[in-house]
Amino acid sequence: MDKTNSTNILDSKDRVLKLENLSFEIFQELEKAPHEIYVQDLSKNEKNEANDNSTVNENLNNADDPRNWSSKKKLFVLLIVAICGITTPLAGTIHFPALIVIQKDFNASILAIDTFGIGPIVWAAYSDELATRKKVYIVSFLVFISASVVCATATNIWLLTAMRSIQAIGNSAVLPLSAGVISDIYDPIGTTFGGFIAQYLGWRWIFWILTIFGGFLFILILFFLPETFNVNYLKANPSLRFNPIAPLKLFKHPHIILIVTYICISTIILQIQNISIPINFSARYNFTSSQIGMFLIAPSSGFMLGSLLGGKYSDYLSKKSILSSGGVYYPEVRIKSAWFGSLLFPVTGFIYGWLLDISFNIYVLAILIFLCSFGTLITFSTLSTYLVDACPGRGASVMSLVSLIRFCVPGIIMMFETSIEESLGVRWMFALISIICFLSISFLIVVYINGKKWRSRFVVPT
Repeated sequence: MDKTNSTNILDSKDRVLKLENLSFEIFQELEKAPHEIYVQDLSKNEKNEANDNSTVNENLNNADDPRNWSSKKKLFVLLIVAICGITTPLAGTIHFPALIVIQKDFNASILAIDTFGIGPIVWAAYSDELATRKKVYIVSFLVFISASVVCATATNIWLLTAMRSIQAIGNSAVLPLSAGVISDIYDPIGTTFGGFIAQYLGWRWIFWILTIFGGFLFILILFFLPETFNVNYLKANPSLRFNPIAPLKLFKHPHIILIVTYICISTIILQIQNISIPINFSARYNFTSSQIGMFLIAPSSGFMLGSLLGGKYSDYLSKKSILSSGGVYYPEVRIKSAWFGSLLFPVTGFIYGWLLDISFNIYVLAILIFLCSFGTLITFSTLSTYLVDACPGRGASVMSLVSLIRFCVPGIIMMFETSIEESLGVRWMFALISIICFLSISFLIVVYINGKKWRSRFVVPT
């Protein structure tokens, strides 16, 4: 695409869509730079650009537009959403240290079904197409609370598994709507508390505490969270209809499907790692539930640090690219910040599996599992930002696709983790998935080379 065809004035709709997905630091630099930026060719939508520009200009002066709220109100809304974001890592990881206890209580094999990925497709479509955020939270937390109560009173493993699935669907609304970094920061809380709760209060109290916490958040959302969807956008697009499969249409774009597939493959090693820790450390090192919870701080801390530093490093490279090119920005520059993490976690995961198989020193294993998690989250945070930048106007929908693949596919594989480990052994199980992760780096290379061309054909799905 030549310069004359790819340059737009920043007061267009493209400016709003692109700059909303850049960090605040980059935004400041762009304000100082020439008011031009290279963006993807959306020529198929050019016939509506005049109407879109007038709508954007009108919204910028509208007091009802959430972007025009006071700083205090924005901070208050952000605080509520941040607290809601805690529920995903809390509910998703709090039971890991208690897996062995639950297994013995029900005299059943470990069965892990993760349906966090199913809900976001519907929640994101409902949120984007029907112009609401608050109602999504209200309905999803009602589902979450109800399922948590049944989990706490479950009398067999099948009821517990089914309700965990429904609980995950309800809780998954915060995945496409809340900042992903919140989940990564609060992972240590779930695993650590879960271990102590299971050991001293019993595993059922894990779900009673989730019920109480969910009830508190439901009241907070119902009475204090305002609707943040810009109703003026709906008025400008009256043809919008609820379509829960609309996000799936994004899969027709090669850059999206390759990045999402890579994230899926990378997640498998983390999910197998989380399941294997309570199984192996209770058998090899005689760890109690609370000790398993403490050990899980290592990977959780890697998630936290990787998410924070990954975002910073990605923003740094983007800012550097913009300044060196006089205001030119392509989302593919963010993929450059994923190279280090994409190499780090398969290597450390490979070594971790081989050392765990010989019951090596737990402190060395903790360092390796920290580095593996750190590298994975550097990659995830970078690629998630790339997907949002590459899909203007469909941020929630594309992140729901990430959730669908990132949780559902590894969740299915987790059902067979014990069988795979028994067949291959710990070392070869981790070796196999590490090699697959390493080979899948080729997906990132292909997108880095061809992403600009593929994005030029991107059209917002309806």
